[in-house]
Amino acid sequence: MPETSAPQYPAQGEHLMKNAKRDLLPSGYTPSEAVMLFVHAHPDDETTATGATMAYYAKKGAKVHLLTLTRGEMGEVIPPKLQHLEVGKPGNSDNGEALGEYRTVELNNATAKLGVRKRFFLGEEPATAPGALNIYRDSGMAWGKDGKPVANPKASEDSLTAQPIAPQAEAIANAIRDIKPDVLITYDLDGGYGHPDHVRTHQAVLEALKILGDSNDRPILTWGIEGEFSEQDARQQCAITGSVEAKREAMKAHGTQIVVTGDTTFEFSNKVEQKISAVETYRLLDGNAQRKIPETPTQAGIVSLLITCILLGTLAGIAGSIYHAWVMYTGETPLPVGLVFGFATVFFASLWASLALRRGGATVITGVFAFLVIYALAFMRPDSPFVLVNPDYPPIGLYGTLWLLGTPVISLLAFFVFTRTKEGNAFYNTPRQVHLRHRRAEEKARRAQTLNNSSRTAP
Repeated sequence: MPETSAPQYPAQGEHLMKNAKRDLLPSGYTPSEAVMLFVHAHPDDETTATGATMAYYAKKGAKVHLLTLTRGEMGEVIPPKLQHLEVGKPGNSDNGEALGEYRTVELNNATAKLGVRKRFFLGEEPATAPGALNIYRDSGMAWGKDGKPVANPKASEDSLTAQPIAPQAEAIANAIRDIKPDVLITYDLDGGYGHPDHVRTHQAVLEALKILGDSNDRPILTWGIEGEFSEQDARQQCAITGSVEAKREAMKAHGTQIVVTGDTTFEFSNKVEQKISAVETYRLLDGNAQRKIPETPTQAGIVSLLITCILLGTLAGIAGSIYHAWVMYTGETPLPVGLVFGFATVFFASLWASLALRRGGATVITGVFAFLVIYALAFMRPDSPFVLVNPDYPPIGLYGTLWLLGTPVISLLAFFVFTRTKEGNAFYNTPRQVHLRHRRAEEKARRAQTLNNSSRTAP
C-alpha cells in the first residue's frame, strides 16, 4: 500500500501582510453598533477557525450571529465512551442523527463561551426557503494521499454537497435579509483547508450575495477565512487578535471532536497537533474595505449651542419684529402676512439650530432669545414701542400681541418637528446608510466608466 501524507491544515496567524487591516468592520463603525454573521459548515468550525474573532467582537459589544449549515453527523468521535455515536462504529445504528444532536449541545455550550447572541442551522428560521431541506446532513470527507481532503464517496442524498445549491443560497439570503449583518464572515474559495462542506458553504454564500444584488440587506463587507497563505494574493488581508483563553474554553466544549492538549495546542481525532492561535486572518471576498466615510455628526458643545442659539434667536426676533406688522388687505379684511413671515422666521431658525447642532434644546433656547428681543422692543420704550402689544388696537396692536405671545409656541412646534425628524435623521447618518449611499455611487461610476470604455472601442 502506498504511504499517505499526514493531514495538512493551514497555520493560523503566521503570515501577516504589511497592509493587513486590524478590523473586520467597515470604516466609521464602532463594535457596539455592528451586526456580524458568521457562516460555518459544522459545529466546532466556528471555534477552531474564528473563535478568537467572535469572542473579541462580542466582548466589545457587537451583535455576533452564527449560521451553521450542518450538524456534523459524519464527524469522528474521540472519547471512547461516545464511540457508539460515530457512524459505522460498533453499537451505532443510525446515520449520525444522535451525533448531530450531541454536537448541537456542544455547539450551544461553545457559542455561549464565545458570546454569540443568536445561532441557528440551515433549514431553521430565518435560514429557510422554498425547496430547501429542514436539515442538511454533514457530507463527510476522506483524506487523500497528499494529505488534502477529498469528497466522501458515501455521502448521503440529503447531505450538503449532494443537494442543489440554489435553495441553500436562497435560504442564506433570507437569513441575511432578516439579520441584516454589516459584516459576513465565511470560508475562502478553498474552504480553509479543503473540506467539501466548507467549499460548498463558500459557494452558497457567494450565490446568496448575488441574489441580494445591490439591496440594502447586502452586507457592507464579506470576508473569507484565509487558508493557505500566498504572497501573490492581492486581496485585502485582515488580521484579528483575540483571546486564546476564550477560544480554548470553547474548544473544550467540543469534546467529541477536539482534545485540548495544552494552553496553546489542540488535536482533532487524527492526532495532528495544531496551535490554538489568538490571531485569525481573513481575505476580502466582497465590498470595499478601503472606503472611508465622513464621521457621524455629533452633538455641539454647550458653548457652541449658546452662541448659535443667541445669535439666531436675536436675529429672528429683530427680523420678525421689523415686518410682523405688515398687513395686506382683501377688500376691508386685513391679512397678517408679516406675522406669518415672522413666525416662519422663528420656526425655521429654531428648527435649523436643533438639526445643525443635533440638540433638541436648541429650538427652545432660540425661541427664548427671540421672545426676549421682542419683549425688549415692545416695552423698552413705553412711549414709542417698536412692537405694539395691545389687542384693543387691531390690527397692529393685535398682531403685536400675537407676535410676542406666539413666538414661544412656534419654537415649541419646531421642537416637536425636530423630535419627529431626529430618528430619521439619525438613521440617515448611520455608518450603514452612509456606506450604502457610497456603494451605490461607486457602482454607478463603474457602470458609467464601463459604458464609456465600450463606446470608445466600438467601431
